[in-house]
Amino acid sequence: MTETEPASGQQRRAFWLKHLHQWHWISSAICLIGMLLFAVTGFTLNHAAQIEASPSVVTRQRPPRPACFRR
Repeated sequence: MTETEPASGQQRRAFWLKHLHQWHWISSAICLIGMLLFAVTGFTLNHAAQIEASPSVVTRQRPPRPACFRR
C-alpha cells in the first residue's frame, strides 16, 4: 500500500459529497418553486369570489382557407 491511496479515497469522497450537496440545494429550490405554485393556485381556487374579475367574451371570425389547403 502506498500513501496516495487514502488521499485518492478522500478526494473521491469529497467529490461525491460536493455533488450531493449541490444537487440537494437544487432539488430543494425546485421543491420550493413547486410549493409556491401550489400555494398561489390553491389561494386563487379557494378565494375566487374575493378576486374581482369581469368575464368578457370575444368572438372572432376566421377568414376562409385558401383552395390549396382544402380537402
